Amino acid sequence: STQTAMTSLTSQPLSSAASIKSNNDGGGRYCKCCHTLWDYKGVPEAKGYALLAMGRGVAVMGNVVLNAALLELAQRAAGCPTGEELKALNDEDEYTCPNKVYGQNPLALISNIAVITGLLSALFMPIIGVILDFTSYRRFIGIGFSIVFTIIQIIQIGIGPKTWFPMAILQSIGGFCFAGMIMTSLAYLPEICEVVGQTKHSRYTARFTAKQFILQALFLILVGGLSFAFGISDNSTYTARLAQGMNAVCISILFGVGWKKYMPSRPASRSLPDGMRTCTTIIGYGLKQNFRTANSIFHQYKKGLLWFLIAEVFAQSSVGALTTLSVVYLSDVVGLNATDVSLFFLIVLVGTIPGAGVAPVVARRFNPNIAWQLSMLCLFITIVVGAFTLGNSSNKYLSLIWGFFVGFVLGWFYPTENLFFSCVLPKGSEAEISGFRLISSMILSWLPPLLFSLMISNGIDPKWGMTAMAGFVIFAALLLALGTGKWEDILEESGRSEVANSHSMAEEEEEGVEQQRLSCRDGEGSGDVCELKQLSKPQNEELLQENSERKELEGIEDDEVRDEII
Repeated sequence: STQTAMTSLTSQPLSSAASIKSNNDGGGRYCKCCHTLWDYKGVPEAKGYALLAMGRGVAVMGNVVLNAALLELAQRAAGCPTGEELKALNDEDEYTCPNKVYGQNPLALISNIAVITGLLSALFMPIIGVILDFTSYRRFIGIGFSIVFTIIQIIQIGIGPKTWFPMAILQSIGGFCFAGMIMTSLAYLPEICEVVGQTKHSRYTARFTAKQFILQALFLILVGGLSFAFGISDNSTYTARLAQGMNAVCISILFGVGWKKYMPSRPASRSLPDGMRTCTTIIGYGLKQNFRTANSIFHQYKKGLLWFLIAEVFAQSSVGALTTLSVVYLSDVVGLNATDVSLFFLIVLVGTIPGAGVAPVVARRFNPNIAWQLSMLCLFITIVVGAFTLGNSSNKYLSLIWGFFVGFVLGWFYPTENLFFSCVLPKGSEAEISGFRLISSMILSWLPPLLFSLMISNGIDPKWGMTAMAGFVIFAALLLALGTGKWEDILEESGRSEVANSHSMAEEEEEGVEQQRLSCRDGEGSGDVCELKQLSKPQNEELLQENSERKELEGIEDDEVRDEII
């Protein structure tokens, strides 16, 4: 579930998109939550993006259950103990199964799948990004990836003792298609922002995340409930078949409606020199442009953007591997089956909600740079503590507590990461740098799973593999701490210091208005704000908005910029 809001230009807490409003209509009150969440003011791409994000969310959870079943089947094929039998052996002594299947340690199966997916993404995503930028095939490529991915999910319903290895190979191909789907759908985000404006776009991105998380949670609840109702909760293979069947139905509808009805074809976002029409020349020219972009970042944005992208390489490689490698750890060391794993990730999703609420508080208290570093430090500590304690616990369901804290820190990590990026993103280069950021996040996505596989294959306890994976996060935090400049210098370098100052003034004005409201309530104040209390709510909000906008304009010294905003 790492794909959420990867290139959103601004960040909002998850809870901001889930607020419920009511209105009085003819004497009756009704809930406007559903209408608000689906009201995108006539922008079909936004509605289509939401449907695609929901489909990807369901697919992630379905594949989490499938990975748990693949791991158990691989262990059985190798003649290794699984489930409660393995847990009992680990309680007596740290047990390591010496058997292999298809020349590999069965525990390394899932991490090897992630290695193959990461290598394919690192090699081909830059080329796909060039095609998306310089041709009009964006929608065609997105539909193609979605169709192949959906077919793979349908085939994987047939997972079993005789088919698990072909299903594992398909899992690698499906992971690559999933990365392609993310890249093609994210290419629409900058255009949505241009149409609706940055403020409204921030609300939309929050809604996208809310819908994705809500559907993921509902999917896991439904899988768990049906597996108990059918009496298959202790059978990982049957649970995985159920999850994949539901997954295939959901994504067929969500991807089908999203692409066919709402996502339009787009012309090339960047023009090519005359005479370049062949596929080879287009890809070659695009890769040269990527190199020029990297060179420009290195020389012009050394205080903020450069170090953000370098940190992104390591942080996302670790966080992206967390979903995959934690399945191995929970199944082998803790003894969870597929149903238990789905419950674990449901708790992780619940934990992201309060974490998303903490993110803006810490960012305001310090700054987005320090807040992101702190989230990575907390994530490292959380992973290491869980890796070294859960294996010795007599109750496997204590892992759910760990899952909540993992979700809490991830809910803090992602919004802060996006906020930091929105502050270091140079004006006028939003689309180009957003695509470059996505590629940066995939460059080393194969390395943490590879290290994990090598350690497992050499008989090293999985807890050390988890620690090695978490080490990439703490390394990213150290890079930011040692490499970035002062926050004021970072904003000045990106050309966003005026925007930040105007937002700060607006926040101070809002706090001052709130304080004067309290004084009015206690009979200690007077003035314009006290008079606002006597007005109706719509008038009150309108005047407060005008006051806030006036203060923002006063904070902008450039006359041309101020006139343009007016």
